[in-house]
Amino acid sequence: MQQFYMEIKEENPNRRLINGLIAVLTGIFTLIWPDFLSVIIAAYLISTGIVYFFFRKAAFIGAASIVAGIFIFVFENLIPYAFAFFLFILAFGSILSGGLSLIGIMAFIFGLIIISNPVFVTYVIAGFLLFYGLLGLMAWWKQNSKEFR
Repeated sequence: MQQFYMEIKEENPNRRLINGLIAVLTGIFTLIWPDFLSVIIAAYLISTGIVYFFFRKAAFIGAASIVAGIFIFVFENLIPYAFAFFLFILAFGSILSGGLSLIGIMAFIFGLIIISNPVFVTYVIAGFLLFYGLLGLMAWWKQNSKEFR
């Protein structure tokens, strides 16, 4: 019996660091200033789309992020639906890119929660961003600690 081990190494691990920092800061800003939710979330989505394009990864998710950010900035009363759209695109993108992942499942669940109960959209968005950001930072830390060994 022979075992195979495959490790997929990302070309630029700094994307995880930048996405994680942006998500954590946006989650904190959303909890501190919930009245500015439309501006904070629109800026997050547009900056995430720029990061995806800058690192040449997941152009479809980057484009959906920028479109959702502009949509939220223009029509701020549709924040729950536009952010849920972004979460569904993120979930389906992660599922189509190689199987079920924790981020894909959590994005889908948070999207369903936002659609089903838009009253708590500020806290659900902040919770997702903090969860997503901390997972990204932990993955970056784990990858960098492996490289230094």
